[in-house]
Amino acid sequence: MVGPGVPQIQDYNPGIAPSGLFWTIRVPDGAVRVNHDATSATYGLKNVTLFDYPNVEVAFLQPPAPTVTASFDMTFKAKGSRFKSRDTAQHFTGLFRLADSRLEWNAIGSNFEYQSDPMSTSTTVYSAIGFERNGIFYT
Repeated sequence: MVGPGVPQIQDYNPGIAPSGLFWTIRVPDGAVRVNHDATSATYGLKNVTLFDYPNVEVAFLQPPAPTVTASFDMTFKAKGSRFKSRDTAQHFTGLFRLADSRLEWNAIGSNFEYQSDPMSTSTTVYSAIGFERNGIFYT
């Protein structure tokens, strides 16, 4: 957990590409599934190799660290009425519904393993699902 007065103790990320693109990997097409009316979705990855840094500052300033393997599964299920969100200054518009979301994940390194509680024990603080347009697709 990171926040005011809470130190960051791990930073798992896929590193920085030679192009300068950071913290981004290609996700297989089958890893994300959304139903046609955007009322439910799933997202999951298995055995993704990430670098294990002690915090984000070290991740930016030092060469690649030891690796970990991480996996996760997430689900989203819409609830409530649709609402619009539009920001003309940022060229963003969308139609959304609040959602219940659940997550389960783990990470395995050379001398440790983290495992979250089961997905069924997750609680949603805030989650939304829907359609958006931005950038050159914004009108």
